[in-house]
Amino acid sequence: MKTKLTSILTALAILSSFATTSLIAQSAAKPKPFLIQGQLPHLTGMVKIMWDDEDLALSVAQKEKLMVVRKNTLKNAQALGKEVNALEAEIVKASNDGATPASLKDRVSKLASLRAAATMVHLNCIFDTRAILSDDQLYVLE
Repeated sequence: MKTKLTSILTALAILSSFATTSLIAQSAAKPKPFLIQGQLPHLTGMVKIMWDDEDLALSVAQKEKLMVVRKNTLKNAQALGKEVNALEAEIVKASNDGATPASLKDRVSKLASLRAAATMVHLNCIFDTRAILSDDQLYVLE
């Protein structure tokens, strides 16, 4: 009986540590700078995973165009992300230090504008990627 109880407690401890580790990993994930979270596809990411997949069958010309789209998107999204994160931290600090909502209004508006710009970068990436791929290739990705 004691051995069975010890086994159950050990199993619970292990499961609990996995759950805690998962929560820590989720909270440590970098926030995305976009207004729309988790609902738009990351087409260039999916293409990257399937880069040499024979079902996707990307041509050399398509690969070159897709690399340009991906590099531009990453460059612009990362730059906006840095601005978003810095401004967000500034707003949080000011709020925690007792700043009035009225005094934060301009910074909040700027934050919204930066997030909107990042979302447009993402939407342009989706549009440009779809324009490069055929309907059959888009079907493979979906």
